[in-house]
Amino acid sequence: MIAAGQTPNGAVLPGAHSTGSLTVAGEVINAISGAPMARALVRFNGRAVLTNYEGKFEFNQISDSTGFIQATKPGFYGGIEPGASSGVYLQADSATTPLILRLYPEAIFTGTVTDPEGDPLAHVLVSAKRSMFNSSGRTWIPVAQAQTDTHGRFRLSVPSGDYKLISMYVPQIDGTDKAVLPVMVPVTSSSNTSGFVHIRNGEEQRYDLHPLVSRAYTVTATFDSAVERGFPRIIARSSMGSAISLPVHFAHGDDQGTFKMELPSGTYTLIANVRSPDGIVEGEANVTVADSDVAGIVFHLEPVPTLPVELRADGAAMSDNPLPSLMQFGLTLENSQVDPDDFSFPISLTAQRRGDVSFTAPPGSYRLRARNDQGTWYIKSANYGVSDLLQQELVVGPGAGGIPIRVTVSSETASLQGTCKLAETRSACWIYLVPTTPTATTVFTSHSNEQGVYNFPHLPPGSYRAVAFEQMHSVDYEDPAVLTPFATHVHAVTLTAGEKPTLDLDTVSEAEMAP
Repeated sequence: MIAAGQTPNGAVLPGAHSTGSLTVAGEVINAISGAPMARALVRFNGRAVLTNYEGKFEFNQISDSTGFIQATKPGFYGGIEPGASSGVYLQADSATTPLILRLYPEAIFTGTVTDPEGDPLAHVLVSAKRSMFNSSGRTWIPVAQAQTDTHGRFRLSVPSGDYKLISMYVPQIDGTDKAVLPVMVPVTSSSNTSGFVHIRNGEEQRYDLHPLVSRAYTVTATFDSAVERGFPRIIARSSMGSAISLPVHFAHGDDQGTFKMELPSGTYTLIANVRSPDGIVEGEANVTVADSDVAGIVFHLEPVPTLPVELRADGAAMSDNPLPSLMQFGLTLENSQVDPDDFSFPISLTAQRRGDVSFTAPPGSYRLRARNDQGTWYIKSANYGVSDLLQQELVVGPGAGGIPIRVTVSSETASLQGTCKLAETRSACWIYLVPTTPTATTVFTSHSNEQGVYNFPHLPPGSYRAVAFEQMHSVDYEDPAVLTPFATHVHAVTLTAGEKPTLDLDTVSEAEMAP
């Protein structure tokens, strides 16, 4: 929901004066159809009214002309981003036009979960995960989840966007010895590599899921070394390519040190990851479950490689500010190998007992990321051996621990300023600068003030694509195609250290943004 010509973080107050009683009035509309919305609940400074059949509302006798105004209605969302604010903050003495508050109709996933014979499966958790992007790269966040009813039916209400639908692994369904294996939509194949389904506001899509159901057998295992004060996270990857996150049950008494899991028949690689005060250890074990319980599985645990990170200042850099710590840059390692079952997360930089910092990264390929607010310093280069981590992936092999990542920072930054206009009127907006020269940050973000004035005081020198949006717009800015629909709003700019050019932007309206 936004005010006409404003963003979720700001709006103008109609008919405001510095003294006396005021009236706040406006209209709530369907953001997709433009139709007025009757009986929407509008709240402002502790008061609430319902809109009339024309979608209009009014608050009379207002003494405090600033505050947060919000419209809600069942079946609608306040924005096109999960978690976006559904209200606006009003400020006095700015305009006289009525407010326009927009609500977005929910999108709906419906369907059933049944076994291969078509019998309904009750109490199976189905989750809708949405693809989101930030400076750490892609992440899949659970937006909605629900258990199936006795008829195996589910219903998930979500904002528009790109989603995976996942039915979760159930080791014992309804107290039986039957396990329900997970299933995911879409299934990635040679003909479908997108990895998501797209749903629009007001749209309903139906999916009938048919997970395999099989008897579950007990697998008993131990670690070949003691694990103190740690609890294992175990993933089972089947020979068919699926992955299952396994609940683990530790034994007591004479069997202390052993633990049990439930798995259907099949061949699996079990991957155990244990975090303890002394670091992270990881190990694998292979098991074939052939219609019977299995015992004697042993995990050989090895320390996960620890990569120290060293900070250096560029020799040419001169700054009145002290050299920052590495932790201030929000460094992470993003796994570049897409996990179809979403069991991978960005690895954060951690401080060690002796005061230095490091990444603890299992063997694999990673991209180095840094957050988009790095203060008066920026990451000029990052190297791992001969690898330039601003342009190449970090490849961690077995036994790689101890090899340092060397990060060089500089205070010789550039700046950028300007204004945003929406329909020829200055107004608040979100500005995105997408680097086209190598950096550790995929996108730099800022929010303007209510007059559309923005300022990036410290940026890495280089070339960028700049665009302004009326609302937040979290997409994969590493993909050049995401800005293609807004090509007329995108500007190229090259920044040189010590300079502060001005770039005025034509804001992409909320209507243009709506997927």
